[in-house]
This record gives sequence, structure tokens and C-alpha cells, in this order.
Amino acid sequence: MSQLSAARIIMVAYALATIGTLGFHFIDGMIAEDAGGNPWINAFYCSVITLTTVGYGDICPSDKMSHAGRIFIIALSFCGLGMFCGPIMDLSSSWKERIPGGIIGPGIFALASGIVLFTYFEGMSIIDAAYFTIITGTTVGYGDLGPKTDFGRLATALFAILVVNVIGGMLEPAKKYLSDLCVVSIERTESKLASDTKKTRKKKKN
Repeated sequence: MSQLSAARIIMVAYALATIGTLGFHFIDGMIAEDAGGNPWINAFYCSVITLTTVGYGDICPSDKMSHAGRIFIIALSFCGLGMFCGPIMDLSSSWKERIPGGIIGPGIFALASGIVLFTYFEGMSIIDAAYFTIITGTTVGYGDLGPKTDFGRLATALFAILVVNVIGGMLEPAKKYLSDLCVVSIERTESKLASDTKKTRKKKKN
């Protein structure tokens, strides 16, 4: 019997984030020229935002991305997303098991943490911080709002790793409810078809 090693998952996560950071830092046109801030933090931020599939599009990629940059993104996506969005983020969100309340408890905690984080360090309003937290956690990532400071970008990258799977779990109740609306009983459907067939046959005989 085998199981995934947490230590190896962390090593793979570190390797993928490092490769992404190096690519965003050294390949021309990967990050907008007016991004400001520390280039290495920007590269790490873009690496993680790519690997978590949030993809804000705020400072990366720039409109001057080279073919080498596009090839790099393709390679990073195919080689890294499956592992990063699977075992890595499952492990990073395992903290939710320590918080009571089923799916809702950890989700509310993640939302509250995001609001505090982004209002305090990025100066967002409570509504904007809540919106940005949900846009990040659900990986919608519009890019209309985004962190402007080095600390904000670093915190956003780490926050995304920790909460994407948690906030995503909050979508389950709505998914279940809407799925139930789409469920049709096979027995009832077959019974109705049989009844319609009998009626059709009787009409033909008459």
C-alpha cells in the first residue's frame, strides 16, 4: 500500500514555484514594465497566481510577452498545474479540518482572513476586500483589483495557495442544490414513456 508523502509534495511545490519564479524573472516581457515593486517578489507572485489558475492579469503577462515567454507558460501549465491544483493545494488547505462547521466554518474563516488582510495591508474597503477574496478563492481572477505593494503580492500568493480549495468547497451546497433540480427519476421517466406508448397504440387501433 502506498500514499503520497507530505514532504515530497512540499518539495515539488517548492520546485514548481521556483521554476515559475525564475521564468517570470528572467524571460523578457513576462511582467509589465510599470509593475513596480521588487522584481523577485513580482516573479514569485506571478508564478503562484499562474500555478493556482487565479491568473489576475494585473502585472503579468505584459503586452510585450515574447514567444519564449508563451512557450514557458505552456510548459509550466502542462507540467505543473495538475500537481499544484491537486495534491499540493489539497495539502495546503488541510488546515480546514481543524476548524468546526463543516464546509461553511473554514470558508467563513478564509473570507474573514482575506478581508482583514487586504483592508489592512492594501487599503481596500471591506466590500472590495471581500470581493477580491472571493475572486481569488474561486480562481475567477478578473484582475480589476489586485495587490500593489510587495507585501500585498507576497501575501496574496500565499493566501491563494492556502484558501483556493477551501473557498471552492463553499460552492458545493449550491452545486448540490442545482444538481438536484436537474435530476430526473429514471423509473418515472420510463413509466411515462410506457404510458405514452400505450396511448399511442390505442389510438392506432381505434
